[in-house]
Amino acid sequence: TSSVTYPNVLVLDYLKRTEQAKPEVQMKAEQYINVGYQRLLSFEVEGGGFSWFGNAPAHKVLTAYGLLEFHDMSRVHEVDPGVIRRTQAWLAGLQKADGTWEPDAGGISEGIINRQTDTLRVTAYITWMLAESGYEGPELAKALNYLEGKWRGEKDPYVLAVIGNAFVSAGSKEKVAGAVIDELAGLAVVEDKIAYWETQAPTF
Repeated sequence: TSSVTYPNVLVLDYLKRTEQAKPEVQMKAEQYINVGYQRLLSFEVEGGGFSWFGNAPAHKVLTAYGLLEFHDMSRVHEVDPGVIRRTQAWLAGLQKADGTWEPDAGGISEGIINRQTDTLRVTAYITWMLAESGYEGPELAKALNYLEGKWRGEKDPYVLAVIGNAFVSAGSKEKVAGAVIDELAGLAVVEDKIAYWETQAPTF
């Protein structure tokens, strides 16, 4: 459901922002998004969070991904603010005392889930999703402090990019954000007029 709905959300948002949305295209996209939104809501687990089939246990990384999708969707479709607040609160409530989130056991192996394989990756990803969705609770500052103390030993450009996004989305610690981005830029492989990043982890 998300793999169909999310692209429609992002494309419609782009078309509206660039004033290219034709009425018939917008109407069809909104219909698809509405169906997808209702379906996504059915995957919320009793007690909080989301899973692939709506059954416990909820999955933290999948829930964080869903949080960003709902946030982005709210720019083009009515989204119940309570869903966003509940999801933010559920994720924040699972934070450890040191500011981290632990990886989930189990779940379906796919895309974004496969990339979050350790505490640093999971914490960076959830921090980014909370910050980007507008969460401002104390858990965000604790997570950013953890990331600030850990990013320098990281050499995977994907992880550095997620950490950089977390700091930029939070709008705090600008010097740290700049340093992370500089480190990421320094890892680029530059050949003639192109630049790319290499990683040992599988990409999607």
